[in-house]
Amino acid sequence: MTNTNRIPGASVWEQEMYDHLTSHGKVEGEILEAYKELAEGGDTSPAFRYLAGIILEDEVRHHQVFADLAEAIRQMGEVRSEEEPIPRIGGLRKDRHLIMGVTERLLEVERDDAKELKDLAKQLKPYRNTTLWGLLVDLMRHDTEKHIMILKFMRDRAKDTDL
Repeated sequence: MTNTNRIPGASVWEQEMYDHLTSHGKVEGEILEAYKELAEGGDTSPAFRYLAGIILEDEVRHHQVFADLAEAIRQMGEVRSEEEPIPRIGGLRKDRHLIMGVTERLLEVERDDAKELKDLAKQLKPYRNTTLWGLLVDLMRHDTEKHIMILKFMRDRAKDTDL
């Protein structure tokens, strides 16, 4: 079977990665539809629809990231000079002082949020079997961890004088 999505000039790795990402993107598209039906379905409980909607939002973002990754690899293989959907890290050096200052301030805020969310989770523990509140606070705690990971990544790359 001939690959109709062959990238001219791509290395074997680039082509395999592109094929994997686009294939996964198709599967993600099917999953998106399933979550959309659950989130909009009137036959399911409001709590289930609410949570399916949260998952749907994440899955939409994941689907877009896979599409952006595939396009970035296609552009790399084709040696195109246009702006990539996922920017490269290079160029952080010129903004390093701004990035380092902002990320330190935002890391402090996110760490404070993490402490507050941990305390809130403890306060909501008696309601864990009757409400979604504890789950939602736990999800926000995971989001806060993700934010901290992103900020540390940017701060550390801004510190790197080789970029």
